[in-house]
Amino acid sequence: MKQTLILIFFIVTLGQAQETASVQVIARSLPDKVMLRWAVDQPLAWKKANEIGFLIERSTISRNGEAVIPIERQLMVTDPLKPKPLNEWEALATQDQNAAVIAQALFGDSFETEVPGSQMGAVYAINDEMEQRFTFALIAAEQNFEAAMLAGWAFVDTSVKIGEKYMYKVYVPIQPENLSNIEEGTIYAGPDMYEPLPKPIGLVGVFDDSRVTLSWNFNLLQSYYTNYILERSDDNMSYMPMNGAPIFSAQQQDTQQVSLFYNDSIPNNKKFYYRLKGKTAFGEIGPYSDPIEGQARKNLGFVPRIYRKEIPTDNKVILYWEFDDKGNELISGFELRRANTNKGPYETVKKDIPITTRKTSFEGLKRSNYFTIVAMGKNGTESESFSSLVQPVDSIPPLEPKGLSGVMDTTGIVKLSWDKNMEEDLKGYRIFRSNNPNVEFSEVTNESFNAEMYNDTLPVRNLNTKVYYKLQAEDQRYNRSGFSQMLIVDKPDVLPPSPPVLTKYEVSQEGIRINWIPSSSQDVASHMIFRKVMDDQAALWEKIYETIAKNDSTFLDTKELERNQYSYTVIAKDSVGLESNPSSPLTVVWHGKTIDENDIKFSGTVNRELRFINLSWKIRDQEVLEYRLYRGTNPDNLRLYKTLAGTTNGYNDVDLEINSNYTYGLQLLLNGGITTVIKKINLKY
Repeated sequence: MKQTLILIFFIVTLGQAQETASVQVIARSLPDKVMLRWAVDQPLAWKKANEIGFLIERSTISRNGEAVIPIERQLMVTDPLKPKPLNEWEALATQDQNAAVIAQALFGDSFETEVPGSQMGAVYAINDEMEQRFTFALIAAEQNFEAAMLAGWAFVDTSVKIGEKYMYKVYVPIQPENLSNIEEGTIYAGPDMYEPLPKPIGLVGVFDDSRVTLSWNFNLLQSYYTNYILERSDDNMSYMPMNGAPIFSAQQQDTQQVSLFYNDSIPNNKKFYYRLKGKTAFGEIGPYSDPIEGQARKNLGFVPRIYRKEIPTDNKVILYWEFDDKGNELISGFELRRANTNKGPYETVKKDIPITTRKTSFEGLKRSNYFTIVAMGKNGTESESFSSLVQPVDSIPPLEPKGLSGVMDTTGIVKLSWDKNMEEDLKGYRIFRSNNPNVEFSEVTNESFNAEMYNDTLPVRNLNTKVYYKLQAEDQRYNRSGFSQMLIVDKPDVLPPSPPVLTKYEVSQEGIRINWIPSSSQDVASHMIFRKVMDDQAALWEKIYETIAKNDSTFLDTKELERNQYSYTVIAKDSVGLESNPSSPLTVVWHGKTIDENDIKFSGTVNRELRFINLSWKIRDQEVLEYRLYRGTNPDNLRLYKTLAGTTNGYNDVDLEINSNYTYGLQLLLNGGITTVIKKINLKY
């Protein structure tokens, strides 16, 4: 019986590319103990570490879910762990070749790559003897935990307690001379972290003529198992191991390999069962996989070959094939199978074709057809020809694409999507674009685009506000459909409107009127007028008016005006809120409102008993610096009589003569030195 042994090893190239050597540690937590395994990851450092030995320190991190403070540290061994003397290896080495390999690597005067009498063979050509010892010792230690303990590379902690979690540190206590420091290795473990070993999954078998190829998923459980044991049975009850040496991978850990394979030679027409179990680096054996079954069958030895095809109509094909007449007695007939693609799936479209027949016809062709002829063996096997492509003359284009939609973001990326065409021979789509719907569209794609989503990139900052797209579908014969409906995509507005222009101003007693030329941009939504007091250094621009009428070009400012110097500017805003640059500002001096005679309320009352005339006045909404009171015997000979503070609102005149006529006049002195007209009244005393 021919067997193929596939080897796997994990640590061989673990750290040889690293500059600093280190101790690599793994652990297995069980309910009553913690098992440790370690290795130094560089050959020379490995040799020196074996001479010095290893110490193990355990730190209790938590107890019953609570942190242990301060951390409890305990040295697990009093003397460094080193390889046991050679005489202590003899018993184990005679039982297990892996122990013999480790002993030879540690104590042998020379080391051979091939182990005599073993199935390991030449795993890899390593020129340097130190690397040979290092490599094969680590491979063998993966297969035998007891041998690893003899070598000082393993330890079992039986003093663990339920509820406690530990941090183990494995280190070389004395750093070797002429070498960089060997970094310590740490691992987290505890009895509460126990997990039962999983059973291997994915075991499958491909049964052929007198053989079966078995495979199973390796990567999925590589953190648990370092090697596997395969067993076979012919009754699904009594199983026998298939491999004398464990099956493991010769690939590095970072490889993309997924499955392991094993070839077994078996007689035809007899059912066999296979199952699998894994073994850990700590010597534990996991549960069995689910068994698989099957039987090998003799191949026909003859294969049909399609050598000719005729297409008399667009809907019909006649196929001709060859098949050695010597195979006629081994088959029950032929089947014709068809698929839309070379990869299938293939569907049987014609059964029970007679043994001696070498041609057949088929009606109902589609745009692309792949045919195979299958010889049906009497023993249940099949012999299938290579596929043959049949394409009738096709001048019918696909339907126009539907559902074209798209949107452009602020970075200029246009995301297009559409509904998938359902033609079986569809090759893809051609995408066309234009900035003007009334001119010829340019193709964006240089070849057929095989998807229903496309990203186009355009400059955003230009004067075009829209972009237009169309689609065509294309089949395998390069027949193109008509254009889809045109898609209009609005460009995001990232350009602010052009600024308006202030043209002139008018100052009146009502206020200040400004005029401007509106922004010329089409998407202007409003114009905003801003004002700032020039005499106030801390003053900010204040929006005093906003108009949404695009043709508005004038505004009268009467809002809280005082005698002062004002600056004005106008800003245009578009529909998405972008604002133009401010217009060049205009500066205007306003002296306040003009006061006429009707704005001054001036009256007098004669009191002859107390011999005085009471004068009173009232001014609305004006800041008065002072009042000037005039008096005379008639309106034409008024003279300045009194000057009164701007806060007064009356005066009693007592310098009077009986039976005299008096004319009084009141004048206001305002901010800026402005004087008003004289308001006059006549009184007889």
